[in-house]
Amino acid sequence: MAGIKLLNLFALVSVTLVVLCSGPGSANALTVDRSHVARHIRGHDSVAKRRRDTVSSNNKRCQPNPATTPSPSSTTPPPPADSPTSTSLSSTPAPASTSSTPPPASTPSTGGTSSGKKWGLAWPNGDSDYLSNFASLPNVGYIYTWSPYIPTQASSLGLQGIPMLWGSDQISDFQNLVVEGYANWVLGMNEPNEPSQSNMSPSDGANMWQTYINPLQYKGYKLVSPACTNDQAGLDWYQQFFAACSGCHFDAIAFHAYTTDAQSIITYATTLYNTYNLPVWITEFADQNYSGSGGQASMDEVWAFAGTMTNFINNTPWLEVAFPFGVMSDLQGVNTANSLLSGNNPTALAYTYFG
Repeated sequence: MAGIKLLNLFALVSVTLVVLCSGPGSANALTVDRSHVARHIRGHDSVAKRRRDTVSSNNKRCQPNPATTPSPSSTTPPPPADSPTSTSLSSTPAPASTSSTPPPASTPSTGGTSSGKKWGLAWPNGDSDYLSNFASLPNVGYIYTWSPYIPTQASSLGLQGIPMLWGSDQISDFQNLVVEGYANWVLGMNEPNEPSQSNMSPSDGANMWQTYINPLQYKGYKLVSPACTNDQAGLDWYQQFFAACSGCHFDAIAFHAYTTDAQSIITYATTLYNTYNLPVWITEFADQNYSGSGGQASMDEVWAFAGTMTNFINNTPWLEVAFPFGVMSDLQGVNTANSLLSGNNPTALAYTYFG
C-alpha cells in the first residue's frame, strides 16, 4: 500500500512539472486573424464571426482570412460644404436620439490626404506577391489589413499603409507596431456598434481612443474615427462616442456600408459630413443584401452600383478615401459578384474602382 501511495505521489509531481513547463510562450507574429465582413443587420452574427489563429514566429503575419463588369450609372453627388480636414472635439453634442441625426460635434482645423488618390485596398492577403498587381492600378493609394500590420512591400509599391486598432484584443500588437514613423494614418475600431465585431460601448470606445489613438497625433499621425455601420445604430453610437470623447482629435470619420442601394450610402456619408464637418472615409462597402428577402444583386446591378459609387467618390471633395470590399478569394458570405480578385489578378470590377 505504501508503494502505491508513493507511485501516486510521483505521478502527481510529474503532471505538475509538465504543466509548469508548458505554459504560454511568446509569439513574435501578430495574433489577430480577422474575417472581416461587416454585418449591420442583426441576426447575422454567425456569418460574421471572427476567427483567430496564432501564427509561429516565421515570416508569416496574421491577417484576415482571404476570402468578378460595370455599366456606369450617374448620381449627382451632394454639393460639398467647406472642405474640412481635421478637428479636435472639446464640445459635447446633445444626447443621442433614436429618430434623428446627431448635431455637429466640432469645427475643423488642418489635415487631409496628400496622395491625390482616392481608393484603397482592404487587404486580407498579407505579404502576397500579387499585391503589386493591385498597387500598379492608377487610383490605388492606400492599404489596410484589419489589424496594426502593414504588408512589408506596401511602401516600396507606393501605397500608404494604414494600421488599425480593430478592438481590445489587438492592443498589444498595436502598441508594439504603431510607433513614430511606422505610418501616416491610423484607423479606429471596427464596427464597435456591432456585437459580432469589436463590440464596445461608446464610453469604452472613447476610453480606448483617448488611451491608444489620440496620443498618436503628436507622433505624426492623422486619426480616422472608429467605423460604424450605415444605420441608425451607427449614428447613435457616433453621437454618444463623440460626446464621451472630450478633447479627442479626429482628421476624418469612417463608416462601413453593405446595401443594394448605392444612393443610401451617399445619403449616409452626407449625413456624417454635415453632422461632424469632417472628411469622410468609407473603409468597407459592397452591393450586398442582408434583408433576408429579395435576393442578391445581379452582375448588371453590381455594375450600376459601382458606377454610382465611383461617380460619387471621384467627384466629392470631402469624400477622401474609399475601400471596396472583395479583394480576396473567399468573400465570406458577401455576394460574389462583388469579387475584386481572380486568381492573383484584379477582376474587371476591380479595374472599375481602381483604374
